[in-house]
Amino acid sequence: MLCHDFKVDCSMNVLISVFLSTIQRIEGYDRLILKWWWGGLAIIALMVLLACWRLTVQIVLLCQKPRSRPNSLFKQLIRIHRLSVKEKSLISGLVARLPTGVPAAILFVDPSFWARKKEEDPTIAELEEKLYTKIFGFPRDR
Repeated sequence: MLCHDFKVDCSMNVLISVFLSTIQRIEGYDRLILKWWWGGLAIIALMVLLACWRLTVQIVLLCQKPRSRPNSLFKQLIRIHRLSVKEKSLISGLVARLPTGVPAAILFVDPSFWARKKEEDPTIAELEEKLYTKIFGFPRDR
């Protein structure tokens, strides 16, 4: 075998150096335009480019992730529906009646949260009815 003929240590480093020196002894190797190490450098550069691309995609996805902001949604809904000052104060009274943990924006989505109090003032009930019709587009069932 090769190791016994040359009486050298057959460690991995020796085998690699023998292999590389054999490649360099190939006729015309020194005249090659693209050396072997350029190929390795190109592979490493490609890996770095792919890692940078992956990192960029992850950052873009993280920035586009929707965030839950119930209070700002409620304020946007008030602005979009163009509620007056009286209507805003009326809807804040309705928000105070909501169960804990329920976001205020539910008043613009689910009509079942518009339950009336029995002892409610008739003028407030009339304003509440107009506001209900303005938000949902149809009158409330009595």
